[in-house]
Amino acid sequence: MPYLYGKQIMLRDYRQEDLPAIRAWVNDRKAIRYLSSRFWMPQSLTDTSDFLSHAMSAGTNGAYFIIAELDSEAYIGQIDLFSINWRLRSAEMGMVIGSEKDRGHGVGAEAISLILEYAFTILGLNRVELEVAAENARARRCYQKAGFQPEGVKRKAFMVDGQYADLVMMSVLADEWREKQNSRSTIDQP
Repeated sequence: MPYLYGKQIMLRDYRQEDLPAIRAWVNDRKAIRYLSSRFWMPQSLTDTSDFLSHAMSAGTNGAYFIIAELDSEAYIGQIDLFSINWRLRSAEMGMVIGSEKDRGHGVGAEAISLILEYAFTILGLNRVELEVAAENARARRCYQKAGFQPEGVKRKAFMVDGQYADLVMMSVLADEWREKQNSRSTIDQP
C-alpha cells in the first residue's frame, strides 16, 4: 500500500506491531459501540490477529490503511476500503479512531479526505459507500462534510447497546467529490 500524507496524519499499511494498539480499543464498549458486528465484543486475541492478518494480506478487493501520527507513524486508528467491485468501480468504507482522546480533532475528516482522493484518483473508483448508525450524529456530520450523501435507511438493521437501531446508507460519487475539490481550490486561491 502506498503511504498517503496529510497535514496532521498519514495513512500507511498495517503492521504486526499494530496489534497492541488495536487490542487497546477492540474490547472497549465505547469504541466499538457503532462498529460493524465484525468488532462486537468479546474479541479474543485470535480474532484480532485474524483481522490484522487479513488486512496485511488483502488482495485486490480491499485497500486497508492505518491512520497514524505523521512523525512517529504511531497507530491512531484505521480506515479501509473493502468489497471493492472493479466492474462497478465501487467500494465500501469503514473507519475507527481507537482512542477517545484522538476523536473530535479532525483526524477522521483528514483520513476520509486522503482515502477518497486515493479511491477516486488512484484506484479510479466511481462510488464509495458506507453504513452508519442513525444515532451516530458525530460520524454522520463528518461523512457529510466529506461529501457523502444519505441514500436511505435500513430500519432496525443494527444493534446499539443491545437495542435495534437504524442504519443510514451514505455514498459519495467521483464527480461529486471532484466538484467539491474544485470548489475548495477556488476558495483557497487569492
